[in-house]
Amino acid sequence: MPQTLTPHRASLLLQMLLQANVYVSIVLGMSYLIHMLIRLNQLWNLEGLSLMVAYILAVAAESLRLYAGYSVNLCTGATSTWLLLTATPCILLPTMVFLRLSSIGRGFWLRIISNAVFVLIALEVIVALVHFMIYKPHQKRSSNNNPLELEELGQQESPEELMSPSQSEQRRRLRGPPES
Repeated sequence: MPQTLTPHRASLLLQMLLQANVYVSIVLGMSYLIHMLIRLNQLWNLEGLSLMVAYILAVAAESLRLYAGYSVNLCTGATSTWLLLTATPCILLPTMVFLRLSSIGRGFWLRIISNAVFVLIALEVIVALVHFMIYKPHQKRSSNNNPLELEELGQQESPEELMSPSQSEQRRRLRGPPES
């Protein structure tokens, strides 16, 4: 049985924010790692061990969040959406806040880079909400109107004649090879 593929329009702005966030996250991870290595002899107490656990959780959650963000932007999938919606508020944000509070007064660079990560996360949320909540439903409504418009026009022209060459080519690709 052939599978039907639905075209998915990715948000270029969200893709650019995710790309920038990859680099900022790498810099953040390396900065906190260097910060912990400099203060290695102070890490062997409860606060230091909790700092190491928070660092590991933050790096893991950030990589999962970036993977889920790319997956949600580039293809449709409930698993990636679920991962994105649970990893960010439940794991990443609390660990980032803990890491930020634990480095107060110790590193100006860590505050700047963590602010950059928070700003990029906020921008990604805004762009994703605008793109997937406002743009996508409008696109579905307009695509649902096309069959009705074709029926109203009658059988005067076939649907392939009404479409542009690129749209008819895309429809042929989605249908798959003719069954014989």
